[in-house]
Amino acid sequence: MTATSRVPRRPRIRARGLPPAPTPIRTARGSRSAAADERVLAEFLEASLRVPDLTLPPKKRFNFPAPPPAPEIAAPALLSGEATATLTTVVSAAAEAGAFLVAGAVEAGEVLEAVEVSEAVFAAPEEVKRELGMWFQRRDQVAWEEFCWFRPVRPDEDRALDAALPGSTYRVFREKMDTVASKMEDIAKSVIRVLSDNVKNPKDSALSREAPSILRLTLYNCNMSKTCWNELGSTDPANSHTLSIHLSGRDRQICLRNQGGSNFFSLPAGSMLVTIGKQIQEWSNGEFKSAVGEVLFEMTEEPDPFISLELLYSPGDLHLSEVGRHARCIDRPKIVSFRDQILVALVLLSLFYLFWC
Repeated sequence: MTATSRVPRRPRIRARGLPPAPTPIRTARGSRSAAADERVLAEFLEASLRVPDLTLPPKKRFNFPAPPPAPEIAAPALLSGEATATLTTVVSAAAEAGAFLVAGAVEAGEVLEAVEVSEAVFAAPEEVKRELGMWFQRRDQVAWEEFCWFRPVRPDEDRALDAALPGSTYRVFREKMDTVASKMEDIAKSVIRVLSDNVKNPKDSALSREAPSILRLTLYNCNMSKTCWNELGSTDPANSHTLSIHLSGRDRQICLRNQGGSNFFSLPAGSMLVTIGKQIQEWSNGEFKSAVGEVLFEMTEEPDPFISLELLYSPGDLHLSEVGRHARCIDRPKIVSFRDQILVALVLLSLFYLFWC
């Protein structure tokens, strides 16, 4: 036996299952070709990998809830303030949709007559419109322009408009339009009174003194497409106004936008769309929601221009809470408590025994 004995080799035990991974591909000189190594690697991957059959889940359609529709109420019930169901509808509509329709406040014929006489105002010469830049606003030289009639009208403004507009244009316009604007303002005052009487936790904030009510007349060009109209800018009421009221002498399509999305519906001729402004939303701590109404203008072959009416109403520098308290003092009778009634009866009884007994 030699000094250096060889250790016997242990037998190799091959594990059952997948073959071992091949060695890295050798590309040095003298080695086997890289193609053979790639074939071995491909056979190993094919034997070891088990890719499951994956199927995508079915597509889910997200159905977003549509914004609540604008309910319709009768103008006489709102103006009287005695119909409890109508007042409840106004409060719930202001809290949910931020808007509602008022029917029966004005005749459609009165609106059409006021719109017809306003065409002469827009037909005034360009130099007159530049002189009356406070009242005329042009968004686009071809598309459309606005005439803003500030309410209440001051005497100096009356004289300026009457002197600048040709002939009796302004006098005829004021005679017809003042009737329509007054009825829109009556509806706005009633809405403010109802919201002030039914708000739960209002802020003690006053409205801006520099925000008069504005009757905004918008002239749409018949040659303008609907796409161009959408590109002219937003028609959102200014933050300084509490309410917005749309009125039309013909049936028109309206787009109502609020926090829930957009909703399209028809505004009947002579009906008013009342939307809550951002000031009301902030004053009520979010109890009443703001909304914006937009008149949808469609191209027609009618030669007459399309003029829309919108009242941006502001009650002035009064506190909204004061408006509600003032309305309660005027419209509601004072209630005498039972204790006061007993005291009055005792006093009368004492006077009776004093003078007659």
